[in-house]
Amino acid sequence: MKILILLLLFIPLVSFGQNPDFSAYNNQINYLKNEIKYFEIEKINNQFYMIVGGGGNVGVFISENDVVLIDNKYEIIEEVLMTSLRKITDKPIKYIINTHFHHDHSDGNRAFGKRGIPIVSHQNAKKRMMEDAELYGGIFSSIKDFVQPKYEKNALPLLTYESKMTISQGNEEIELYNFGKAHTDGDSVVVFKKSNIIHTGDAFVRYGYPYVDLNNGGSIKGLIDLLSALELLCDENTIIMPGHGKLSKKKDVINLKNSLSNLYNKTILGLKNGLSYNEISDSIDETLNDNEAVKLNYIKSIEHELSINN
Repeated sequence: MKILILLLLFIPLVSFGQNPDFSAYNNQINYLKNEIKYFEIEKINNQFYMIVGGGGNVGVFISENDVVLIDNKYEIIEEVLMTSLRKITDKPIKYIINTHFHHDHSDGNRAFGKRGIPIVSHQNAKKRMMEDAELYGGIFSSIKDFVQPKYEKNALPLLTYESKMTISQGNEEIELYNFGKAHTDGDSVVVFKKSNIIHTGDAFVRYGYPYVDLNNGGSIKGLIDLLSALELLCDENTIIMPGHGKLSKKKDVINLKNSLSNLYNKTILGLKNGLSYNEISDSIDETLNDNEAVKLNYIKSIEHELSINN
């Protein structure tokens, strides 16, 4: 009987200890609710716009009768996003494409899903949305212990694909590509074939060394491979909407790929030769971040990725 009583006392403690901690997520949401009042709108041409600020860049494609959104920022700032969209067009949203599952790009699903708007993503992005997800905190300290809550059923993507999907919208062919493990394991590169415009989500960014979510299928080596594939999808006239940052061209993809490859290869060589993290960092002349800690974290993350893959 004493054993049974002890077990009954212990079970609630175990359950409580396993409850996910959403405090970092909630703090970010509360900050956005109070601080984000408007977005910048960047016009590419009469059919394409990019909405910037308060999360990942949102791509807007206006066809003859409808609108396709690529990503949708946060649920809490749905009204701000819609106000920006209505400055561009009053046409209804036909589809929303999620480039991946991270909250700053896809939390708007929680609002737009309730409107009955079909959401499209890679199958792994949907899978990640169905569970509470702890993001990898080994590159940026601000993401340490960050847990993203799972999505309700009506916020989940309705349409998914495995490696490639094509959506015909008006006179445009929208191609979605997944190249395997990269920023996550569910990234979609969205190609508007006729218009020669690409939205990359966080598979390509302009803020420095890109974040890679090793907890959720991401791979630094895989991201380098994706950038090589993205390079092949582009020509000199391709306009690229990155997940974060300004409109870009093929040369910007090549520059990021080369910088990331340089860091990756010198890290591999340095680890093989028994160098310390600081010695490896010193061997890398070029840096994409002013913050030395980020470069050191990247070196450690490459080592971590090698350890979990071996």
